[in-house]
This record gives sequence, structure tokens and C-alpha cells, in this order.
Amino acid sequence: MLASLLASLALAAGDTAPAPPPRTLDELRTRIARTFDSARTTPGAAVAVVEDGRTVLAAGFGLARVAPRTPATAATLFRIGSSSKTLVAFVAMQLRDEGKLSLDDPIERHLPGFYHVNPWRRTDPVRIVHLLEHTSGWDDASLRAYADNDPRPRPLAEGLALDSARRVSRWRPGTRFAYCNVGPAVVARIIEVIEGRPFEAVVQARLLDPAGMRTATWLRPDTTRVVAATLYHPDGTTPRPYWHVFVRPAGSLNASALDMAAWLRVLTGRGTVDGRTLLADSSFARMEAGHASLAARAGLPGAYGLHLYAQPDTLGHTWIGHDGAVEGGLSDVAYLRGTASGYAVQTNADDGEVHVAIVRLVRGYLRRSLARPALPPSVPIAATVRERAPGWYVPVAPRQQRLAFLDRLFGVVRVAVDGDTLRVASPLDPEGSERYVAVDSLRFRSRTGTDPVLAFVRDAGDGRAVAIEETRGVHGHSLARTSAVAALGPLGLALAWSLASTLSLLVLVTGGARRLWRRLRGRATPSAPAAPLWRLNGAAVVALQASLAALGADIATIGRATPVSVGAWLAGIAFAVLTALAAVAALRRRRVEGWRDRLSLGAARVAVVLSVLGAAALVAVGYVGWRTWA
Repeated sequence: MLASLLASLALAAGDTAPAPPPRTLDELRTRIARTFDSARTTPGAAVAVVEDGRTVLAAGFGLARVAPRTPATAATLFRIGSSSKTLVAFVAMQLRDEGKLSLDDPIERHLPGFYHVNPWRRTDPVRIVHLLEHTSGWDDASLRAYADNDPRPRPLAEGLALDSARRVSRWRPGTRFAYCNVGPAVVARIIEVIEGRPFEAVVQARLLDPAGMRTATWLRPDTTRVVAATLYHPDGTTPRPYWHVFVRPAGSLNASALDMAAWLRVLTGRGTVDGRTLLADSSFARMEAGHASLAARAGLPGAYGLHLYAQPDTLGHTWIGHDGAVEGGLSDVAYLRGTASGYAVQTNADDGEVHVAIVRLVRGYLRRSLARPALPPSVPIAATVRERAPGWYVPVAPRQQRLAFLDRLFGVVRVAVDGDTLRVASPLDPEGSERYVAVDSLRFRSRTGTDPVLAFVRDAGDGRAVAIEETRGVHGHSLARTSAVAALGPLGLALAWSLASTLSLLVLVTGGARRLWRRLRGRATPSAPAAPLWRLNGAAVVALQASLAALGADIATIGRATPVSVGAWLAGIAFAVLTALAAVAALRRRRVEGWRDRLSLGAARVAVVLSVLGAAALVAVGYVGWRTWA
């Protein structure tokens, strides 16, 4: 569920493992088991593999619990995080096929009075399809909502009420992709209203029971009847409490390897299992393909569908599925396009090293007999692209609006035409540029991929005269062209501020050590003219660093009013106040004699100016004064 917040591992992870792939199931089992021989960060895993529509592997590996020591088995329940969302879309499509809803229905048709803000409501209402494809424009859930852990658990309608203020369309619905966990929960609420019973009961009757997912549950498992894996911190030994997700349909399913094997058979059977059709093939195909985004309308097959998305690997094969993460658990569910083969991998710790290693092995096994797909022919880059495309671009669809400044700083790229390729490079990593080749006048594929993953689109109505949609990442990006000054200015100031802050800390530490040493030796400690500025600015930097460090705590800690979260809030305010005091001191400081004092004072004033600019920016974006528990 928190895949992006927890640095999602993505379906493309580790596709070029140096070792040859496993050739047999026994070899696959052995090599998966070996990953736990030296693992210290992930206790256990559940792995399911379906090949040619048949379950060939459903097993647990390692430990479900560290203490008391409990081996993981095929029946052990693991959290599958955002991989749960696909089941929401599946049931919604069942209802669509029965004429009970349409993907184009506005929210209000089924939930009259449901609160959300959409400046384009008259012409572009938020529709069910936008909620399933993450194109509503809504901000993702707040830390306060993520930290909610009501053990009742909360009814879905009550859970949705926790974050109503964030349901604001920041751009025209149906254009840009921005991952939002609330969207599928709203669809689940619509399903509840249509069917007249709780969502969990609907899915149980319509999908879990018919598919044979006998122990899967959206609620906390009854551990007197089944074994459920304990989730752990990155050290692999410190357990985490069970998380009662406030919007369960978005990421709360517990399922065993046996359950996931049954679900994979539904996916690889394209809605049909054991001769029983749960969803028509045409409706399943609609789940695989995005429609309600500029990326989809531009003809990018990798555009996010109805909680399924296609992801090419570096060997040219395409996997379709959905990954997921909760605090302490990671999940990957995917099948190989054009085959009836797929896998599900769930692990019970945050550290993804073992998770990625298992995904590599399973993918390698399923591809072991497949030839590398032939690359389609490239075409010359169109003259209009050569003329208009080069320049600087910035991301314009942040998942968390309050953290948009980070996307803005670190997502800047420069696009250039280099011979027959389009080169996209970050100024922070010019050597790590991506190269694309044209497949037509506006679409491009990676040099190793078969499908187009980048397209130039028109979005002038939403302020993007020249725009790019890109789907090579886990979920995709929307970029807008801007000037070099607008692109590099904030980044340059941020880098300069970082250097000045580092210098302020060094001066603060060395100056304090020097004063202490002189006092211990009984010597006078005359204060340099610039010393007050360096001390105030250094103290401001310390306060900001303390605030940022506190935000690295667990969501349960920073999403509630705790000493850590309140301390982060106070430290952020202290940073702004100390910066203001440093600015006042800089303005009051008179001219000084001696080139060393003048140089120190000048450097201190520059550092203070940069801190003032940084503080102003953080106040403007709402970071200073951010009560993460509110």
C-alpha cells in the first residue's frame, strides 16, 4: 500500500541477475531457500508460481515468526499490500458486466453528497475509472490517516471520513497519474452501496470463494486457526504491530502462498479458472489497459490500467500485475504477457534485498525457455520533435502535494536529441541518462524494450504547452517543459544552501571546540565579528536536520501526536525563527577591519541569505509548521 512512500521495489527489479536462471523446480526451491541462509534482514517469504495455468509451486520459506521460532509454510498468511487493489477492480468489472455500474459514472451517481472538490466538476467530473486508474488528481492519504490503527476495525465509510479534506482534484481529472490509496477505497464503498453489504463480504462471495482463496482475509487473521506472518523492521528481528489499514480495500489483504496460487490462476486464466468464468476476457483485457490518462490516450501500453499495469524488464519481456508494501512487508504479483505463467512473492520485512533476489529467481525460471523478443524497427526522429522537444522538464504530478518540492528538485531532467536517439538525463546524474528510440512521430521506446514508454502530448489546457508522459517507471510520470532558469534555479539554490549549511555546521562545531579549549586553558576567548551569525545559522541547520531526521520514524510515530512528531514540528519552527534571527543579526552587523574578519562576515552573510531563501521556500510549501498528526 505504501509502495511509493517506502521506495517501491518495482517489477523491473533485478532482471539481469549474473547467475543463470533456475532450470528446474527443485533448483528454484533450493536457490530460494539459500537466500535465507545468509539473510539477516528478512525472516521469511511466501512464494507461488503458476506455469501454463497450473500451480507448480506454493510454499513458505524461512520464518513466519522469529520468536517463537515458527517456519513459514504454504498456508502461512502474509500481507500483500497494494497488490490487494487488483481484487477491487476485478469485482468492479463484474458489476459493470452486470449493468450495475459504469466506469464512466461520476462518484455522485452512487454516493450522493460524497465530499470532494473538483474545479472542473461541470465538464470533467471525477468518475469511477479515474479512481481505479489514479487519475482523479487527489492527494494521497495523510500521515495521520496512515497511522490510524483502530482494531475494531473501522467501517469503510468511517475510514474514508478521516481524510476528506485531501480529496481535491489538483488538475483536470483523467489527465495525469498520481497514486492515491483513497481512490480504490471509494470504489469499494460504491460496491458496498450497490450490493447492500460490506465490501469484504462482497469480495468473499464473488471472488475469494469461487477462486479457491480459502484463507485470504481483509481483516486481522484469527491466529488460533491459522498462522500469520509477523512483520518486522529492517533489522529482521524487531516485530511490528498489526496494521488495521483505515481503507482496507487499498492494501489490507492477508493471503497464503496457496491463496496467491489460486489468485494467479484467475489472472493467468484471464478471469476463468477450472472452466468457470468469473470475468469475461474482454473485461479482463480492459483491466490490463489504461484509458483515463494522457499517457493511455497517447498510446503507451504501460499506462496504469484498472489496478494492473504492464512493466517491461530489461530483457524485453513484459510483466503485468501490481506490487505492494506495508510497513514491514513487501509484495509482488505478476504474470508474463502472452503466457499463462506468473508468480507471487511476499516477504515479512521492509528490507527488499531478499525480496528482489527471490523475484529475480522466479522470473528467471519462468523465462528460462523463452527467446528474447525481437525489437520492433525504429524510425527517424520527427523534425518537429527535433525542433521543439529539447529542453528542460520538471515533474508536475506529485503523489504528496506537501512533498512536491522534492519532486521539483530531484525530478528535473534535460531532454536532448542525440543522433537517432532521444536522451533524457538528470543534472544530478548526467552519466545515468536514459536513451529512447522513436517508434512514430511522437512515441519512443527504450533501446531494449518492445513497447513505447514515452510520448509527447498536448496539455495546454492544464498549463503544459509542451509535455511528456512516461511510463517506464513503476507507475509513470508527467513532465512539463520549462526554462533552464526555472529548472536549475531551485536546484542550484538548494545545492548552494546545502554547502552553506555544511559550512555553518563546521564553523559551529570547530568554533565551539576552540572556545572550550581556550577556556579550559584559562585564556580569553574574544568573539569574532561574524561569530553570532555563524552560531545562529548553524543552530538553524541543526534544528532543520533534527526535524528531517524525526520524519524518518515509523508512520505510527509521526502520524500521531508523539514526542517525535511534535518535536519535528517544533524543530521546523525553530529553524525558521533562528534563520530570521540570523538575518536580523546580519543586517545589524557593521563593517569590520581585517581581511579575515571581512571574509568570514561576508561568507556568513551569504550563508544566512541562502538559509532565508530556504526557510521561505519551506514555509511556502507548508513544511515549516507541518503537523504530521493533523
